[in-house]
Amino acid sequence: MTVGMQGVDSREDFLTRFTARRADLLTWAVVLGSFVVGYAGYVYRSVFFYPDSRYYLAMAYLFGGESPEDARLLTEQALVGYDIPVPDTDLLFGWGLVQPRVILPLLAAIPVRLFGPYGLVGVVLVINIVMTIVFTMILKRRFGNGAAIAVTLLINTSHYLQAFKGGALTESLSALWTALSLILAWKWIQSRNKWALTGLAATVIGSAFTRQATFIVAGAFVVAWILGSIKERKNSAWMWPAIVTAVTALAAQVFQTIVFPTFSQAGQYMRMTETDNMLDAILATPTMVAGILVDETATFLRQDVSLLVFILLAIAAMVIFWRREESHLLLGAVLGVALYNITNGNATQFRYAVPGLVFYALAVGLLVAYAAGTISAKKAEFPAVKAASKDETAAQEAVPAN
Repeated sequence: MTVGMQGVDSREDFLTRFTARRADLLTWAVVLGSFVVGYAGYVYRSVFFYPDSRYYLAMAYLFGGESPEDARLLTEQALVGYDIPVPDTDLLFGWGLVQPRVILPLLAAIPVRLFGPYGLVGVVLVINIVMTIVFTMILKRRFGNGAAIAVTLLINTSHYLQAFKGGALTESLSALWTALSLILAWKWIQSRNKWALTGLAATVIGSAFTRQATFIVAGAFVVAWILGSIKERKNSAWMWPAIVTAVTALAAQVFQTIVFPTFSQAGQYMRMTETDNMLDAILATPTMVAGILVDETATFLRQDVSLLVFILLAIAAMVIFWRREESHLLLGAVLGVALYNITNGNATQFRYAVPGLVFYALAVGLLVAYAAGTISAKKAEFPAVKAASKDETAAQEAVPAN
């Protein structure tokens, strides 16, 4: 009798594992299939190179061994059909806002030397694919397959997100750095492994020298620490990730200001508010922000409803689940994006928020998972998924840990 029961259990375990694997395969098929379709739609509708691309392409040529003059000439020749003027050598390699952004050109140096300007596009495509895989693994691990599919479908069908992540820009790599920072912060919270904090500092430095958007991840972790401590009435486990991230981000910003003296975020802020002092710039900010919000919303309604839905769902989740860490992380990221976006003073169609994309994705995943009954809104620990049945438990165990 016992042997018979063991046989039944073995068959049930096999079917459970088979079902979990089949669900995983279907999830990856939907995620990667929608990525291919979304990327193809972007390539069909848009271009690979944007005004900022000239700086990254020129640096890639320079790091690949070309002289500054030859790097400029090759960049100019590559962008002839794109109506993108290439400035003289001093400005091309000396503009403060892009001087610190060396990681992507370094990664692209050899591909650009071998394949020309499309070597840069190929490197960005690989980064974009890796970013999509990492996002999907985070969402699967935390909320399950359904939420991972729903969130990635919104991201992959967004024209602007595909353009910012797929074009010859730094956004996809910045978003990947932030996702890796989040994974390492969770690793610290789970295991108190000091190497996780060391890795966290390294990802923040990598982000700082990819694009100056480190205050987004720093803001997310600091707010998660503060609000988590208030909610728990004790010091939150986010304290050390927050401190390490904030200190590293600030140190990187100071270092870049010293090494690249033409880099000045304050100068950009006053230029965009059309003022000559910080007090007048602050007073002019509400009008500028209102204009940016109106312009962004109108643009999304005309060009990218998927992105507008994604943003609104994230904001709704942040309000509804205000006690959870996903909401705290998103609030901090939004504050960081606001600082970043306001000081630059431009409507960017969500471009400046892309480095914090993982926090928006988490909030939307939370909303979808809760609506599907996968998780409880009361728990904030990682991982948040609580299996409600034997099948769900096996499916969760089949997903590799982050």
